[in-house]
Amino acid sequence: MFKINLQIIFILLAFGFCNLSFLFCQNRLDVVVIDAGHGGKDPGTIGDKTGVQEKNIVLPVSIKFGTYIEQKYPAIRVIYTRTTDEFIELRDRTKIANDNRAKLFISIHANHKKLEESQKNGFEIYLLKPESLEEAVLVTMKENIQLSYRQPGADTIDNFIFSSLAQSGYYRLNEILASNIEIKMVNTTQLASRGVFQADYLVIRRSSMPCVLVETGYLSDINDERYLSSEIGQNEVALALFQAFQNYKIIYEAQ
Repeated sequence: MFKINLQIIFILLAFGFCNLSFLFCQNRLDVVVIDAGHGGKDPGTIGDKTGVQEKNIVLPVSIKFGTYIEQKYPAIRVIYTRTTDEFIELRDRTKIANDNRAKLFISIHANHKKLEESQKNGFEIYLLKPESLEEAVLVTMKENIQLSYRQPGADTIDNFIFSSLAQSGYYRLNEILASNIEIKMVNTTQLASRGVFQADYLVIRRSSMPCVLVETGYLSDINDERYLSSEIGQNEVALALFQAFQNYKIIYEAQ
């Protein structure tokens, strides 16, 4: 068994660590899950000026974004965690993506500064912290839905090796997607970029596929609030996400 594991590691490293995602990508980005944060009894953050609720900002943005994908790529299956004002548990949102063997999970939110913070505005993009990959690995091992290759052995060690390498590949894809989103949001919307960060949000921590969380803007900032509440603002954010998705899709399927 030890010999088999060494052979596996050698072969994988020969292809290059950052490109290990070829093991599970299957070349086609055919299932995308779009998560509109909050909903129902959970309004999310609330705008300081107009009282607009986050749940009512991110839902139309999510649907507009998904519609762009559906119109341009009818072969891609777009799944929404919610399409109405309903409450869905965080764990259930990720489960929807895992159960449907999604190739990409994007969670869309809006932000609000804390009382002790100075004024903030602009969008932020969050990736899963590298140290949080262990739980994602365990999810991948348990659900065994994204690993399209044939396992070389049924033992836990082999499974863990492949799952760990797969998650490392996911993280690289997360970085690529986040970078594309940041560029397109800056170029397409009226929102400023606050950068790309690492976080430990439950909604992305338990995903067994590439994923990012996008904070579209600060509802505590009057300009962000007004922009995100408008039809123009929501259309432009959705378009920026779609343009980033298009670039990401090319990279993903070129592996």
